[in-house]
Amino acid sequence: MQGNATFYPVRITTRSRAKKRLRRVSWFVLGTGFGIGCALALTGPISLPSLSPLLNAQTASFTDKDEIHTTKGIDVVALALPPSPARLAAVAQAPKPRETLNYPLSLAMKVENGDTLMSLLTDAGASYEEAQNAVESIRTVYNVKKLDIGQNVSVVLDKPGNTNQPIIASVKMLTSPTSTVEIVRKKGDNSDFEVKKIIEPVERRLAHAGGRIDSSLYETGMNSGIPAGLLNDIITAYSYDVDFQRDLQPGDAIDVLYERLETRKGAAAGHGNILYAELTIGGEAMRLYRYVDKSGMVDFYNQKGESVRKAMLRTPINGAKITSGYGMRSHPILGYSKMHRGIDFGAPTGTPIYAAGDGTVDFEGRKGGYGNYLRIKHNDKYSSAYGHISRFAANVSPGHHVKQGQIVAYVGATGMATGPHLHYEILINNEQVNPSGVKFKAGNMLADREMAAFRKNMDQIQAQLTNTPRKTDVAMSGSKKMVVADAEER
Repeated sequence: MQGNATFYPVRITTRSRAKKRLRRVSWFVLGTGFGIGCALALTGPISLPSLSPLLNAQTASFTDKDEIHTTKGIDVVALALPPSPARLAAVAQAPKPRETLNYPLSLAMKVENGDTLMSLLTDAGASYEEAQNAVESIRTVYNVKKLDIGQNVSVVLDKPGNTNQPIIASVKMLTSPTSTVEIVRKKGDNSDFEVKKIIEPVERRLAHAGGRIDSSLYETGMNSGIPAGLLNDIITAYSYDVDFQRDLQPGDAIDVLYERLETRKGAAAGHGNILYAELTIGGEAMRLYRYVDKSGMVDFYNQKGESVRKAMLRTPINGAKITSGYGMRSHPILGYSKMHRGIDFGAPTGTPIYAAGDGTVDFEGRKGGYGNYLRIKHNDKYSSAYGHISRFAANVSPGHHVKQGQIVAYVGATGMATGPHLHYEILINNEQVNPSGVKFKAGNMLADREMAAFRKNMDQIQAQLTNTPRKTDVAMSGSKKMVVADAEER
């Protein structure tokens, strides 16, 4: 411990509460003044000493912890009334001005709705020029526009020499669970700050979570503590084989083993990789294992060494519900039965549409009742088509190569459509087929030595799964401490 540590008086600001109090007192003052004025008009002058305790009670509700300075509530009422000896006596009994603040002064502030770092610093008492210099210094290592509501900001003000306006001595902010930004005024300098960005080391630990699915996979995952980012990865991994709108039923279950990042103090600092996932649908367990092959490619594989990644996505849009399936139906606009040669996904205008697989753009433009229409040729056999598009993504044009999962367009209601949705088609040899009935081959199959390495990796994951009970974290054996970048950089 350091014996020469400096301790500053701490003042916690409660700006919104003080403003609300001020508004209440203002209305009280105006109402009281109006009432007394009416009484004077009818009955003549009255004595104010009897009102003084009531007024004092209102002004006393402001304490030294409030940022808004108001100690002259009685003066406001007194000046609103005709002069009289009794009123002058009431003014003389008004509370004295607040005692002078001692500097250096430490302020613990919290970001509220509508706050900026600039407004926080000026509210603390710094001049506009002081606050601007501090903000520009912090901007060199942190995007000040990313302040979150509830984020804590520590400010130290000082008054060196005979200066009247306080200056900023330091500003400190926690910008992520592992990152702190601090500026400290340089000694002997009236404007420059020294900028520090402190990264706290973290460790990887195993976490095991999951549970019974009663409503949705996402809700179950969130309730069991699985990070939202990992849930999206899990849904993507299973979406090649699972239709989450129709296949998932109450009573199914999810089980996940993943890496969690922790600070030395045990605080959560993000997450690492999913190592294992098991989705049980109708009593059948679908197990996936993370594996890095000899070329460095990362993917999820089933127990047979088959990659979950398929040549084509079954649903090229996230979070959308099927509003019309493949087959005969009564056309919503024409009014008679007509073959519907695709699947419709209802979604708001502007929802991203992803390329169902790697391929080359074959057509992009207007096409009859499809409105804006896009067709991608994946190989000599398979193509996919997308209709009623509101707009195409940049650099998507005939002859352009696209990757699976790349945003190629956005949902709309162009052409013959009653509302915004995606019309999705799979074509085999240029003939539309039912996308739900197409069985796509795995993207990769492990064999020989690669398969032996995968089995060894699978056995290791199974052992970790057995030794890590749900909701209990166990330090990864042989893991090294690592420094992780800010959350926005991960």
